[in-house]
Formats: sequence, structure tokens, C-alpha cells
Amino acid sequence: MYTTTHYHSTTHEVLCVFNGRAKLLFGGESNPGKVETEVKAGDAIVVPAGVGHRLIEDVEGGFQMVGSYPKGCSWDMCYGKQGEEKKAEAVGNVEWLEKDPLYGNDGPVTWAKEKLEKFCRGDKSEL
Repeated sequence: MYTTTHYHSTTHEVLCVFNGRAKLLFGGESNPGKVETEVKAGDAIVVPAGVGHRLIEDVEGGFQMVGSYPKGCSWDMCYGKQGEEKKAEAVGNVEWLEKDPLYGNDGPVTWAKEKLEKFCRGDKSEL
């Protein structure tokens, strides 16, 4: 993961952590809705197209992860700088994932908002 905030305008990204712990930032430094979180080996994160992300800190040293993209998609690097306006607009044309990268046809990435909110509240009765 790069230490500079970047996003992809052409595709979503799946990050899989396989060693160590790190603090990551999603949403960009000046975004009031930004999310700072610590991830560890075994975690997987789906980063939607257009969401800025970066490494804040390698907590223990040796942090390693791999980024992957849906089959057939080409990724780009965008930084929210002047001249990237057309790329920023293109994010809205990226279709959402048809399958959850980890769970297939029925995983959190494909769930409707209501089902996802129930799951996050711990109500798994109808899942």
C-alpha cells in the first residue's frame, strides 16, 4: 500500500493482508467522512472505485498485502489533482461487483443496504 493517498477511477480493488498490522486511511485526509482503521493478517477489504486510500503506519514492521482487481479490469492511479477531473467523473460509470470476491453469489459486497445493516448490528437471523 502506498503512503500517498490515491484512488482508482476504472475499477474497485480488493486488498488482502497476509502479514503484520498497519493503520490505513480510506476517504482522504480532508474528507470529514474518512475512516482510519487498523488491519491485520487475514483481513480483506473491498475499496470501491473513487475511494482514496493510503498506508498511515506499518505498526509492527513487515506489513504485507496484495491488491487485486476484477477480471478484465485495468487499474489506474489517481491523486485528486488538477487535470484529473475526467477520471473523477468516470468513477460513476464503474459497475458494482456482481459477486462478492470472498463469498461468491451471497456475500456482504452484494447485499442490499438493509441486509448489510442487520448483519452489522449482529442480527443474523435472516442471513
